[in-house]
Amino acid sequence: MNKSSKGVALIEIAVGLTLVSFILVASFSLLSKGNEVTKAKSISSDWTQFATAADAHFTSNRSAYIAAMTDGTDADKLCKVNVDSKTGEGGMITYDETLHRCAIDSSMLKFHAALPSTASDINPYRERWVAIFKLVYDRDDPPKPTGGVESFIVSATVDGSAPIVLADPKLYDNALTASGYTQGNGGVVPDADRATCIASRALNRYESCGAGWKINLPDFLTSTEVQAFANRLSK
Repeated sequence: MNKSSKGVALIEIAVGLTLVSFILVASFSLLSKGNEVTKAKSISSDWTQFATAADAHFTSNRSAYIAAMTDGTDADKLCKVNVDSKTGEGGMITYDETLHRCAIDSSMLKFHAALPSTASDINPYRERWVAIFKLVYDRDDPPKPTGGVESFIVSATVDGSAPIVLADPKLYDNALTASGYTQGNGGVVPDADRATCIASRALNRYESCGAGWKINLPDFLTSTEVQAFANRLSK
């Protein structure tokens, strides 16, 4: 994860953002077997490839994405996941007008030739990397855009599946191992109250944390999406 400068229900349109199986969750089955360090490095390499491509694509098309996040201009073409990587058709629209947010995945990056056509849509967690971009606004009344953009990369499902997350301290530690190989950019979304990083329905706190950074998921997700994530926690 990175922090920087079958109908039409909202829960489905909103991509893996609502139905996330974040880095922590997905790494359970992966890191609890075999050589943890080797697998952790493999995850970080795959994450870095996607993150680099997403950043380069966004930078090259920054004005178009800012317009999309500002008022929805061409958001139906730019802010999508799970599209046909050859035609760009299909998929789900990820623009949210309240959060001024847009999200893309590997299928969109391949459609725009930002990733090789041979790149797999499925990451080592057997999910998809999703890059979320969000405009930064000041605290004036009414708020005005600062020109800045925040980004957040997660491992997510985009097919409507949302298994319950079972808390496990050992596997949480293993997930931290994977995040440690992303040069300070990686992190985890915890499976419970882990003191330094919390995901808890009881506390109504949902965070993602890495080396020297912490974000609140509600800053990137709608209230409906946050509730969908909360429902996946064991408590």
